[in-house]
Amino acid sequence: MLAFEQYRVRSDLYETHFHSAAMDIFLAKIPPTMTTGLDLTHYEDVAGFLDKPGDMTECALFYDTRITCAPGKREAVLAGLKTVAGQVEREEKGTYTYLVLRSLDTEDGVRVFERYASKEAMEEHRRGKALLGFFMASKEIIKSMEGWSYVPNGYGWLHR
Repeated sequence: MLAFEQYRVRSDLYETHFHSAAMDIFLAKIPPTMTTGLDLTHYEDVAGFLDKPGDMTECALFYDTRITCAPGKREAVLAGLKTVAGQVEREEKGTYTYLVLRSLDTEDGVRVFERYASKEAMEEHRRGKALLGFFMASKEIIKSMEGWSYVPNGYGWLHR
């Protein structure tokens, strides 16, 4: 299970959310189903968009990419991804979310959250000039990259 949550400040997560009645119930029930425990990572948004349709439309596919940058190269990677995000927002109707994030926990971490209207929309993005150009130009500044795809679970996007 992946939960993507955004808070104004860290204390909203650790002092308010974690001490809520809903989290008391969740934390009592969930441990037997987890293999890693709560794996919390912290990021700040750098570029992109969260909900391009503007109506919280549920996607058909969600993709989560984690990038580890070569030493001292994170800002160059982020600059390239900012360019990609701008082009995606202007040109890709089937991309609902393209959010570029800088890790607050490490000096070399970058993460990209993507939501797509369909598998075809994701494949179109993967073949796009912006992304391919970024990867060709970034071979020496990206140390590693891994990604996972997810499908909706019926709870929707931006569910409260």
